[in-house]
Amino acid sequence: MKTFLLAASALSVLLLGLSLSAQERVVVICQTGSVTSPEEAQPYIDGFGKYLAGKAGWAPGSYRIQFENSREGGLKALDDTKVAYGTLSLGIFLQGEAKYRFKPLVLARVGGKTSTKYRVLVKKGSYKTLDELKGKVLTGNLVDDPVYLSKVVFAGKYQAGQHFTLKQTPRALRALRNVGKGKADAALVDDLQFSSLKQLPLFDKLEAIYESEEVPNLGLVYLDGRTTEADARKLAQALVGMCSDPVGKTMCKDFNVEGFEAVPPHALDRVKALYGK
Repeated sequence: MKTFLLAASALSVLLLGLSLSAQERVVVICQTGSVTSPEEAQPYIDGFGKYLAGKAGWAPGSYRIQFENSREGGLKALDDTKVAYGTLSLGIFLQGEAKYRFKPLVLARVGGKTSTKYRVLVKKGSYKTLDELKGKVLTGNLVDDPVYLSKVVFAGKYQAGQHFTLKQTPRALRALRNVGKGKADAALVDDLQFSSLKQLPLFDKLEAIYESEEVPNLGLVYLDGRTTEADARKLAQALVGMCSDPVGKTMCKDFNVEGFEAVPPHALDRVKALYGK
């Protein structure tokens, strides 16, 4: 009887794996705050999907890549039970981890590291602290998630939606120029945006009055129960080797990514603790 139960259990696991591998896999690429429309992104997305499918052993017609440029669009897309993978903001990951059973697969390496930090930039001489900024406008293309800002970016010390007037803009550079001209009080940027700003004359007009802790650069997650662990491992391996591959290297450049790395144990423990407060 025990042998029969073990065999039945093994069979059910096998059948589940076959069922999951047979259905269409949907990969959602969600770049919150992006000015790129799904139509504009499609040629890049198609090439990215074809590359990954070839490396992961996915048959033609067994996958679909879907691009979303807003937080709302990304969250809505995740409700489709065919969605098995996603490149998501850290805020969406933390918000939906329990509901969607997210499992991190890889971290993205940008600027030589797999983490980033956020800075609040103001026009030089205008404000010195975030306390002075209370009630003022905080702008940028990364301010669409007040809960994430409050709990992680500001580490629970400030309530973003209450202490500041958040103004989402389609382009980070526009927000920074408005701050430099005195048309906005402050802008929130990440490491990549801050690094790009250093190359512009505008950089000398601004200063940082706040820096967050380093947080992980989440690359790709899978949704446990919507794909198999074996399939997820193949995809992770494809991504880890992508930026050193002659074909993949060009795509990595298009996405402003230097490489992908496996997620170290406990890499997300700190941000999970902050978000759970």
